[in-house]
Amino acid sequence: MKAGSSRYCISPKKTFHLIGFRSENRKEPAKGIHDDIYCNSILYEHDGRQVFIFSADVLEFEESMAEDVKTRLFDTYGIERDLVLLCATHDHSSVVSYHRGWYTNKFDQEYYDFFIQTILDSYQTCLENLTEASAKFGKEVILGYYGNRNHPGRPADNEVIVVKFYDQNNQPFAGIVNWAVHSTVISADNDLLTSDLAGEVSKKLYDEFGFYPVMMVGAAGDCSNRNERQGNDFEELERVSTALAKCIGEIKVDQEVLLGEVRYQTLYHTIHHNIEGNLFHLDAKGLVVNCGEIQLFVFPGELGSKFGIEMKAACSSLGLVCGYTNGYYEYFLPAEEYGLSFETASCRIPKGEPEKIVDKFIQASKYLNQTS
Repeated sequence: MKAGSSRYCISPKKTFHLIGFRSENRKEPAKGIHDDIYCNSILYEHDGRQVFIFSADVLEFEESMAEDVKTRLFDTYGIERDLVLLCATHDHSSVVSYHRGWYTNKFDQEYYDFFIQTILDSYQTCLENLTEASAKFGKEVILGYYGNRNHPGRPADNEVIVVKFYDQNNQPFAGIVNWAVHSTVISADNDLLTSDLAGEVSKKLYDEFGFYPVMMVGAAGDCSNRNERQGNDFEELERVSTALAKCIGEIKVDQEVLLGEVRYQTLYHTIHHNIEGNLFHLDAKGLVVNCGEIQLFVFPGELGSKFGIEMKAACSSLGLVCGYTNGYYEYFLPAEEYGLSFETASCRIPKGEPEKIVDKFIQASKYLNQTS
């Protein structure tokens, strides 16, 4: 198999507004850039079939934008639409300019076009540096920096998985960090652009890895550093990102994982209800992708950490949960959490529906592994 990688800066070049939170300062232009935001990409290829993973320091991707990107990549390069994965790090202090539906109405067509072109350029760069590759992984539970934000003192999905791709000289050149935590150290009062937790950890891991890893956020719907943080400013971001980068950099990556045939299974789940005259309809789409012994659980929403743990445990290969990808629905939390948190207080997803979706993920996972 082959893999390629790329990294681009996506900071705006003119006046812009911030996204994330719903604070009054989001209605005013940002006051500047504290640190640049980036996108990191990996292109995986086996026997002519490709998987493109694009991860960016943004809050979320609208489904319409994801479909636009898929169409352009398919028309230009022929990559299958379902194998294009646009992943957001869920940065709440990022730029809003690409987002058509955000409530402040600060969409900027020029930035949107720039962002789309950057995604296409990222793919082209990956394509140009495709190289024969092998892979190894390691994983550890990291405590003390983030956990269950609704139940102080309790962990969430604190397992961090590191996958590294190696060239024919056994040198690592690209990789993935799969974790489940909100990228929200910086508070809603902030008016400067920043990559926040995921972006800062990726930057600092360059010194540990020799490359900037794709930060793939998993089932982080109920996980953040809310109860572990010692502040919510840039000093705290520096403390936490430095400590986490050191912990992640020390994970022993020595378990070989065989890379092979790309196979995938899509799944659908319809939610439709009318509560007190409020009609809600959602045709939720999920995806399970096998890349040999690596399996990706792809979902455009915020899964509860319990579900991430269940899905990975049910997977007979190396399971990575890929949340906030190719769209954004909302929170999907376990039934026992309903009524206990703000995520479920105004949630339009009925109690028990998330379990049905997760069961479909697990069945798709088993099907792919049984037929491989």
